[in-house]
Amino acid sequence: MATWADVDDLARRLPGAELGVAHEGSPAWHAGRHTFARLRWDDEGRELVQVWTGEMDTSLALAGRRDTFVRIDTFRFRVTMWARLDRLDLRELAELLVESYYIRGGRRRRGATGLADLLRNTP
Repeated sequence: MATWADVDDLARRLPGAELGVAHEGSPAWHAGRHTFARLRWDDEGRELVQVWTGEMDTSLALAGRRDTFVRIDTFRFRVTMWARLDRLDLRELAELLVESYYIRGGRRRRGATGLADLLRNTP
């Protein structure tokens, strides 16, 4: 359903978000100096998006969705997830991007936009 082009379309609407590259050269969106969305691929070449959250119980909450969220790593203060883009609809993708933007972009970005703002004019 979603593609990296959808990530680009949604992420560019976030205040101060900048398209760049990750350390190995893949496309990535940054909030300040931190990446909040990164393109990855699975072994079959399917597009994955890597995002972050502050919800520390994410692994448990998404245990039944491992077909979509193929990797979840929990660290001391945040969680990173790798999700198959073709298994996300635009609303869920937007929710993931906003949360990741908030957690990775720091205090001054929290509340800078809402989900409704991001989804405005999205088909």
